[in-house]
Amino acid sequence: MLTLDQARVRVLSDAEPLEAIEVSLAEALGLVLAEPVISDVDLPAFDRAALEGYAVRSVDAIAGAKLQVLGTRQPRGEVTVGPGQSALVAAGDPMPVGTDAVMRVHDVRPHANPGRPSELELLSSAHSGQNLVARGQFLRAGVELAPAGRTVQLPLIGLLASQGCVHPVCHRRVRVAVLAVGDHWVGPGEAPVMHRERNATAPALIAPCLHRGATAHDLGTVAESDLEDALGRAFTAPITVIIGDPDGAIPDALRHAGVEPVFSGVLLHPGRRLSYSVLRTASGRVDQHVFLLPPGPVGALTVATLLIGPLIARLQGAPSVPTSTFHALWTGPHRATDERDWAVPVTLATESDGRWRASPIEYQGKDDLVGFAQANALALLPACSGPWIGNEVVEVVPLGPGLGTF
Repeated sequence: MLTLDQARVRVLSDAEPLEAIEVSLAEALGLVLAEPVISDVDLPAFDRAALEGYAVRSVDAIAGAKLQVLGTRQPRGEVTVGPGQSALVAAGDPMPVGTDAVMRVHDVRPHANPGRPSELELLSSAHSGQNLVARGQFLRAGVELAPAGRTVQLPLIGLLASQGCVHPVCHRRVRVAVLAVGDHWVGPGEAPVMHRERNATAPALIAPCLHRGATAHDLGTVAESDLEDALGRAFTAPITVIIGDPDGAIPDALRHAGVEPVFSGVLLHPGRRLSYSVLRTASGRVDQHVFLLPPGPVGALTVATLLIGPLIARLQGAPSVPTSTFHALWTGPHRATDERDWAVPVTLATESDGRWRASPIEYQGKDDLVGFAQANALALLPACSGPWIGNEVVEVVPLGPGLGTF
C-alpha cells in the first residue's frame, strides 16, 4: 500500500494536460491558458482627463492668465484648443487636441456670464501632464498580459476583453464520469425501499470535481451484470470514478476492459481501499485515469479533495499542482494515528489574533454523516504521530469555497 504522498505522485506522474482549444471569454473562467496573451492596444488608448475641470495648454496655464472657454463639454467629439483657450472636461474624457493639462474647477475663477463661463482666470499655474492619464500609462501594445499556464480568474476577464482577446486558447475542461455499481442503490431523489439505500456517494464526489473546474457525467447506477457495457461509456471521459465493492465483480470487469492496475490501497483514513488504474493508447500514453472507491460520501469527498482534485488541475494545464494546504493550531484532543495518514474533519476559523484554528467536530466515523456535515475542512494528521492535546500545528485543507481553494 502507498502513502498519500506516494499515491499522489503515481497519479500525477503520467498526467498530461488535455488538448488546447479556443473558448469564449466567459467560458474561459477557471481554465488555464495554453498560449500567452499579448496586448494589442495601449491602455488607455488616448490621453484622458483624470478629473473634472478645464483642459488647457500648459504654456498658457500661468497664474493670473485669462483663458477663453470653448463651448460646452463634448466628451467624444474632437475639440481643438488653441493659444489662450480652454475646454471643459469630465473625468475619463479624451483630452482635447492641443491640451496637455487639466485645471481643477477650484483652481480657476470663471467670469460670471449667463450659462456656462466664456472666460476663466487661473488661480494657479499648471504643468504638462497635470491631472491627466497619459496614453499607455497602464499598458503598452505588444506586452505579455498573461503567460501560458495562468488560470483565468475573474479580475483577468476585463483586461483580456479590453485587448480584444475574446477567444483565448485554453486547455480543455476535464470531464469526470461517475458510475455506481450495485443492485442495492437508488438515486438520491428516490425512496429507499426494500432495504435499498440512496446513492449519496456520487453527489459527494461530483461536487468537489465541479469546484475544481471539471464537468461531471453522472452515469447513475448499473447492475454488476451490465458493468462491461457501462464501462464503454464511462471510458470516454479522461477520468472515470467507479463506486462499488472493490472485492466484487468490478476488478474483473476492469481487467477485461484492458485497464492497467497502478496501485490498490492507500495508507489513508478514510480512503484506504481506493484503487487506481489507467488505460493507455497504442503508443503507451495514458488516456484515461480510473479510480475505484468503496461506497461512502466521507471517503469519496476525502479522495476527491486529496487525489482527484490535483489530477484535474494537472489535466487542465496547471504547470504544477498548487499547495492546497496551510497550517492551523489544533484545539482539541485526538488519539495517536496508526500507520495511515488521517484526514480528520474539523471546523476551521480565525480567532481575534488572526491565527487559524482547527477544531475537531463530534464525529463517530465515516457513517456519521450528521457529524461530518458540520466540518468545513480536513486536518491531515501524519501516520504514527500524536496523540494531540491542543496547540499543536497541523496541516489543513479547506472543503469547498469560502476558505480558499482545495
